[in-house]
Amino acid sequence: MIKKLIAFVLVLVVGVYIGFQLPRGAGLVAAITSVGSSHESNYTGLKSNQAMIDFKAMFDRTHQMVLDEAQTQQEAIEGMRWLLRVMAMSAEVAADGNPRYPHFQQMDTLVRKVGGDNPDAEYHNVQIDGQYDYIITGIRGTVPYIGFTITGGKGMTPRRQVGYINDLELNVDEQGNFTLLLTKEQPDLDAYGNSAGPANWIQIPEDASGILVREYIADRSVEVLPTLSIEILGEKPPFVPPTDDDIANALIGTSYAFLKLSTLHKYVLPELLEEKNRFIQTTSESLGGAISSADNLYMVGSYQLAQDEALVVRVEPPQSRYWNFTLESRWHETTDYLHRPVSLTLEEVTYESDGKVEFVIAHQNPGHPNWLDTSGQEFGFMTFRWLGSKGDNIPMPDVKVVKLSDL
Repeated sequence: MIKKLIAFVLVLVVGVYIGFQLPRGAGLVAAITSVGSSHESNYTGLKSNQAMIDFKAMFDRTHQMVLDEAQTQQEAIEGMRWLLRVMAMSAEVAADGNPRYPHFQQMDTLVRKVGGDNPDAEYHNVQIDGQYDYIITGIRGTVPYIGFTITGGKGMTPRRQVGYINDLELNVDEQGNFTLLLTKEQPDLDAYGNSAGPANWIQIPEDASGILVREYIADRSVEVLPTLSIEILGEKPPFVPPTDDDIANALIGTSYAFLKLSTLHKYVLPELLEEKNRFIQTTSESLGGAISSADNLYMVGSYQLAQDEALVVRVEPPQSRYWNFTLESRWHETTDYLHRPVSLTLEEVTYESDGKVEFVIAHQNPGHPNWLDTSGQEFGFMTFRWLGSKGDNIPMPDVKVVKLSDL
């Protein structure tokens, strides 16, 4: 009996010791599931494996960037979630894309609003390859605006805009149908046209790589969103399993998307990180034509507010068919769009008798009809989008920091 007890105690002690040497959490699961597994093949030389290693290294550097650049604990906490969202979006638009079997992938979700996007919009992306020709068919819907930006450039090469068309240029028939052809040589456009005219056409280069679709929404409760489909024009390529090059290129594209999305605050008007509570007027040319709308005039600013302060922003909107005003975090993420007033459109604001609009940005609701919630962020970016107003003489917003008690 004593021998059995001694043996039991020894086994227990050894078990506890080994348990403390094992990693915790996901590491423990990996350690347990790897016990007894082995494989003689060595796949480390695959291009796709190297591309995955490069992506992991980039992710680790960006993780450290968040820890280094966050100015508050809240920014660091939300930065961890932001990293996951940027990684998810990058994989969906790049790694999941297949130019041979193209599909429109929704970039944002009800809660994921990253990359300095317009939360009062829908964004769709599709991967294409310039060696193929494509046909897009769709129904216009009732949204105020839809625009197609076609980009060129592959791998880690900077993207550039190679084509653009918006809803005012599309030949839309009485039912809202339209056809858009993306080809290297102009086809017979009448053969694909409708009662409104021939099909629309954009010539694409050999390195054409993607299409970004923007759909601006003024009132989600009443508007009908567009429907879109895309396929290769002409003979479809046969199915083949993905090659090492295919997956490597998908991972490289994911790395590029992740890099661009995670460093917006570094190259989009970085002076606003220091020059706060002000706006700068800009257009797609200075923001990067591949990531911003060619039709918009932008006024981008930043705010820095103590808990007992508010920022009063007064503006005279232009005669635009669409505009909105949105708040973003340090990481250019629109926070908690579902539940908090962080963005307002021209259909949602309360106007003054002279047509101007006053906004109040504050940490708590001051009882103002055009209150925008900081969502706990002491620092953030703020953006006006004026559709179709490039070249117009629009007065800059008037900005003033006040005490909440003075409102």
